[in-house]
Amino acid sequence: MVRENLDPLNLYFWTVQKGFIDKIFLPILIGFGIIYLGLISLFIVFFWRTHYRLWLLGKPDHCSDQVLKRLKTLFAVTFGHARFWREPLPGTMHFLIFGGTFLIFLGKGIRLLSFLTGLTTPPQNIYLAASFLSELGGVLVLLGGGIAVVRRYVFRPSRLDSKPDDGLKYILGFTILLTGYLVKSYRMATGGPIPSELFLWAPVSAWLSNFMLIQPSEPLNELLIWHRVLIHAIPATVLAGYMIMSRSSLQHLFLSPLNIYFRSLKQRGALNPIPDFEEAETYGAREIFELTWKQLLDLEACTNCGRCQDHCPAHLSQKPLSPKKVIQDLKAHLHQRGRPLLWGGSVKKESGNSISGEVVSEDSLWACTFCLNCSEQCPVFIPAYDKIIEMRRYLVLMETRYPSELREVFRNMERRSNPWGVERKMRSDWAKDWGVKTLAEDPEVELLYYPGCFKGYDDRNKKVAISMVKILRRVGVKFGILGSEEGCCGDPARRIGNEYLYKMLVEANIETMKRYRVKKILTTCPHCYNTLKNEYSQFGGDFEVIHQTEFLNDLIRQKRLSMGRIDPTTVTYHDSCYLGRYNNIYEPPRKILSSIPGIQLKEMERSRHRSFCCGGGGGRMWMEEHLGKRISEMRIEQAMKLGAKVIATACPYCLTMLSDGVKDRGMEEQVKVLDIVELLEKSFSGEPKKN
Repeated sequence: MVRENLDPLNLYFWTVQKGFIDKIFLPILIGFGIIYLGLISLFIVFFWRTHYRLWLLGKPDHCSDQVLKRLKTLFAVTFGHARFWREPLPGTMHFLIFGGTFLIFLGKGIRLLSFLTGLTTPPQNIYLAASFLSELGGVLVLLGGGIAVVRRYVFRPSRLDSKPDDGLKYILGFTILLTGYLVKSYRMATGGPIPSELFLWAPVSAWLSNFMLIQPSEPLNELLIWHRVLIHAIPATVLAGYMIMSRSSLQHLFLSPLNIYFRSLKQRGALNPIPDFEEAETYGAREIFELTWKQLLDLEACTNCGRCQDHCPAHLSQKPLSPKKVIQDLKAHLHQRGRPLLWGGSVKKESGNSISGEVVSEDSLWACTFCLNCSEQCPVFIPAYDKIIEMRRYLVLMETRYPSELREVFRNMERRSNPWGVERKMRSDWAKDWGVKTLAEDPEVELLYYPGCFKGYDDRNKKVAISMVKILRRVGVKFGILGSEEGCCGDPARRIGNEYLYKMLVEANIETMKRYRVKKILTTCPHCYNTLKNEYSQFGGDFEVIHQTEFLNDLIRQKRLSMGRIDPTTVTYHDSCYLGRYNNIYEPPRKILSSIPGIQLKEMERSRHRSFCCGGGGGRMWMEEHLGKRISEMRIEQAMKLGAKVIATACPYCLTMLSDGVKDRGMEEQVKVLDIVELLEKSFSGEPKKN
């Protein structure tokens, strides 16, 4: 058979159909079939030995429930790139590459039907459409890949670390696409002049075919042999390259979807208790395999993109912490420890270096503010804080190694249930002048007001508590406090790593609250709010907990508060990490501020889910900031760019840290730091009764 015997359009299909049953191609097909099976088998063995068996060495973790919810997020993030669009350029780049690859596989899959049906004359419209999808997909991948190359090698952000395999994957991808276009154009050139229809359905290949010089006397079978060799060599090359680079960033093609599916569905930021605390022989993680299997999957799924690093306040303030580096260092250590599995060996779990202080330095571990930005910004839901807390727990509970200033903090919390060590009987002195009753005096209340340690002992924050009491009095809410029976919620102890102390504080508080049959709790501190609402249930403390911003916003919405105009001023709101990223409370504070006549609200560049930490979370409030710049001062700089006269917040930690930042910069006259409750209370005329 020679090409003169076929019209050009039919020839385009015949070269795919007829050759399938022609005996001359059977050895080629059989040979490539064997290669495919071998490569697939090798991949399965490789995946089993170097990934799955490695994860099994970690501790158990339960993250396979709520299948429908997991699938929904998997498709939204994988196909819709839901978390990539937060950065337009990288989002566009990834979407072009992913979308183009999907179209290529879709087009090739449709073309595969021509083999399976065995039809000598395929339905041309379907296969022409498949050809167009493949052509379009290739163009999209090349465009996205071009953006990636320019971004990585020309205008490279500091967060990107280029490795040799990064360049190799671009070369491999370009070679595969170019070869695919050449195969199709080679096949089209066998028919002589290209029909106009093919320019519509295969524009790139049709254009390339103009450059191919093929003599009319060449036998068609010879061309088909080369076509068959090339068209089967392409996927074989892809799969072989995939196997060879399975330890490279390309592994995210299957590890990232797995990590998205198995992500934690627990409340964001809620830490897991140490199971069987009394019987446990060790606490936290010294060895890499003392992390859970899901945490090990996190390490392998990391693509080293650095988004977490770009938003980490510790890293941006020149502290020795990069969440990306923490994950990558642990990942390298994991692979080094798991190397024997590749050759069918075994791993001794207790034979490696300590990850707590050796693989990851102690300075890095203590720099974390637990702001949650690492997991919030990661496209595939990889947190660093959950690994850091396990390493902190080991240092605190097993080695008694932590910053020296924490020793007194622990002692104060243990003896007097507050970080300052002030007598518990003084906890509610601020409330006596306002006739606020304790539950011991009157347990029949609508809600328990839980001011927290700052409102109890810090003079600046006592003013916020008084403003809150005035508002509660104004709207006629019957409330009470625990007074001297109130203890620290335990958040600082837990996030520093002292789970033993945390457990002791929690159990004492729960016992007290249950004795008074507490049902609903109002908090002004997001740290207390998050702990009481999301973590006390781990110890049997199930309460309805509401933050002041939710409560006040409801009052305004119900028109139970009427406000007067305050002196016009420009206000910017600072999102507390524990209120925003931990609990997704972004709008209530802004609605409260916007409802106060006279306030012009302006947003900082880093706001809402991108908000910049004040520097006080994760126990950092009680540690000296020796290294780098002060995080609070950096936040003040961001606010001052707006020309704001007031920085509003809804967290005592943020109020304290930002106030200190203003003082350190000598800007007390230019800008004030106020709690939202104070601004709201200022808008009222007249004073409520104290009794």
